[in-house]
Amino acid sequence: MELERVAQDLQAEATSENPEPGRLRQFATQFKDKLLEAGTTIAPTMGVQMAEQALAALGQ
Repeated sequence: MELERVAQDLQAEATSENPEPGRLRQFATQFKDKLLEAGTTIAPTMGVQMAEQALAALGQ
């Protein structure tokens, strides 16, 4: 449930008219952390990679 809420928050911020980099970074980090807590299956692994890519893009 918590993972779903964080994913929804991340999507809402990413698709808003003026996404704030700080909030995107916060939600992406939370999303990555929740995926890591979920265990090591292919879906969480791919999600962590996507979150890390998004965080790296914010740093550019």
